[in-house]
Amino acid sequence: AAPGKVAFGLMANEQLASLQRDFAPHLELQPPRDRVACSLRPRANPTNYSDRKAFDPTGVLSADEATGMAELEALEARGLELCSALYTYRSIARALPTAGGDDENKRAMYLTSFEVLHPHVQRVKELMYYKDDAVAKFCASLALCTGPGSDGLLLALSRVFDVVAVLDSIKDTKACLSNDLSVYKRAFAHCRADVTNADAIFNSNNALQLFLAEKGPLLSALKAAVHRLPGAEESICAMAHLCAEALEGGWCLLPAERHRMLRACACLVWLLDCPAGGGPNAFLSRKLRRDRLGRLFKVSPVVPLYGDMHANLPLILRRCPNFSPAAAAELLPHSRREMESLTGSYDVVAAAGSLRSLVVDYTMSLPALLRRADALGGRRLGR
Repeated sequence: AAPGKVAFGLMANEQLASLQRDFAPHLELQPPRDRVACSLRPRANPTNYSDRKAFDPTGVLSADEATGMAELEALEARGLELCSALYTYRSIARALPTAGGDDENKRAMYLTSFEVLHPHVQRVKELMYYKDDAVAKFCASLALCTGPGSDGLLLALSRVFDVVAVLDSIKDTKACLSNDLSVYKRAFAHCRADVTNADAIFNSNNALQLFLAEKGPLLSALKAAVHRLPGAEESICAMAHLCAEALEGGWCLLPAERHRMLRACACLVWLLDCPAGGGPNAFLSRKLRRDRLGRLFKVSPVVPLYGDMHANLPLILRRCPNFSPAAAAELLPHSRREMESLTGSYDVVAAAGSLRSLVVDYTMSLPALLRRADALGGRRLGR
């Protein structure tokens, strides 16, 4: 039986080799002619909770919570688009020539400048309109966080809250927004008679000017609206504790998700803290686990924000109305040794000495490695 099996195996191998010789030239893989678009970003809710009406009898998730989560996810996507548009925004007014010549030529140049700037200023106004929508939907969804099955809604709220904080941070670093608006308003004043809906544009320009002049307008409006809700302190603390649980339990698959949770924890402490007599004190509240949050802040005090920007979590806490070094002892490092060890974990300058020594060691060992490669029969690139 064994020789028969060997003969059969040899015959099968010969047939396989013959098929490969005959068909291999025709089976070469060719790249697709059309580019295939593929997104690696997972969708948390691909069906947009279309079955939300079935949740009520289960008691796990109500239809109102599912509707709120769907609205918050749409709000988050819209905010991320605004983050990208705002981060990549560059001044347009610098490229525009100064109006000169006679009155007719000046008027034509101002009209052209207005037409060039108008679509870009409208994009900035979208940020102002987003503030109203974000505050209204955030507060409406926060009012639903009363039952034990609200974890999904709390996580959706934390994502929207982080997007609002990122938008505020990017907006405050863009001085070119106010410069472009000034040139836009000047051009509009000279060609107002030739523009349709001039009154509406005039009113929105004034509102945008006040919006850009204020520091952190989105978070300020959100904080004022949230503290008018009953039970806001419990909901904010629950949101912060859920983010801390996600960080401690390793729920975050990507580093960006972990950084978002850390930013949200610090900003939620700021959101909870109110001036004396105006609301809860985040540093005295018994409903907030400051020791739990402090362990997270002391491990990662500085995290990426957006693009090349970073978020300094201790600086966010220092903006709280009731902040003091003694009150924030549980949240921030208070000894010089702790501060130095934390600085070394993220500061590139602190690691410059060790990096230089590594470069020197590698530079000194490189010739020996190349000689060893030549001795073993290797070939350098470029020969």
